[in-house]
Amino acid sequence: MRSKSRYGPNLLFSISSINSSVKRTAHGTIAPHSVQQKTLGVHWLSVYCGRVRNVAAITVYLIAVFAGAALLAPFAWQAVFADWAFLGFLKEHDDFHRYFNRCLMLIAIGGLVVLWRVMKIESWCELGWLPPRTETGHLARGLLLGLTSVTALGAAALLAGVRDWAPAHSVSEWGRHLLNSIGAAAIVGILEETIFRGMLFQLLRRDLAWRWAAAVSAVIFSAVHFLNQRPDINTITWTTGFTALPQFVHPFSEDPYWPAYFVNLFLSGLVLAGAVVRTGSIYLAIGIHAGWILALKTCNFVLTPKSASTFWGHGSTEGGAAWAKTPPLLDGWLATLLLATLAWFMLRPNDVEPKSTAS
Repeated sequence: MRSKSRYGPNLLFSISSINSSVKRTAHGTIAPHSVQQKTLGVHWLSVYCGRVRNVAAITVYLIAVFAGAALLAPFAWQAVFADWAFLGFLKEHDDFHRYFNRCLMLIAIGGLVVLWRVMKIESWCELGWLPPRTETGHLARGLLLGLTSVTALGAAALLAGVRDWAPAHSVSEWGRHLLNSIGAAAIVGILEETIFRGMLFQLLRRDLAWRWAAAVSAVIFSAVHFLNQRPDINTITWTTGFTALPQFVHPFSEDPYWPAYFVNLFLSGLVLAGAVVRTGSIYLAIGIHAGWILALKTCNFVLTPKSASTFWGHGSTEGGAAWAKTPPLLDGWLATLLLATLAWFMLRPNDVEPKSTAS
């Protein structure tokens, strides 16, 4: 009891785990004095050094990813537009932000290999990638949940008169839309869930209660999505990746919709983290994420905004102010009500709570 009041619950957990592994002496008796010495000394230090090691690894990973993208993006751009370019077939894409974003994702994936080795991850199962033959049901249910939830928002906006049907599209336009949307949903769903919920969230769970780990990973997930500006940059040099980085940041002072967008992204991160914990795999989260993307793109394809408000959201990524780059329906408080309900469902206490992954 004295240890609990003096050192707090985390150290109490460490003390109890050591006491449970006490070895008996050659004469069959327990040596409590030596155990207490280990508990209050070496093991206390190793527990908290381990915690710092996990947090430090995640911090270094994030810094390295952004720095690496800033260094690589000018080279990628030059590889398309310079005299010596060997990727000239991509010249139709002259947005530097696009090159920075692609390099960011590429280095983030490559950095997972290093993080894997440093953090001594033993298998893909630790990231939630269980054998697919046992997880198709979770993937399908996640896809259905993602599609229906966002479709419900679009239907509510249509019934309320703040959205209207867009002009009819041709068969070829529908084909291009479905091809691009399904591809984006699959790629983004798999990559972002592997990075944010598979790796970062699972590493945070080693040190934090899973709901706190979900909250921290959701903040990181939300913050990354606010690097969404596409400034006009006329001259690209080898340092442009660093000098342009502040220009990618969302103009918060000009945007009345950003608080709802941030809260909705945060709640989305909680929903996806909860899906991983509740099912023990990453497939439900991938399905939900992919369903959201497909439904958001389709709503933007078939619906056109008639009016905008902070409750319904801005509703368009085309034209308008420079900050109007947020997905339709996701930058309004109506979506907050839906996502808050889903987050409560995923994070609510159960009869059997998920076990901690802390080592």
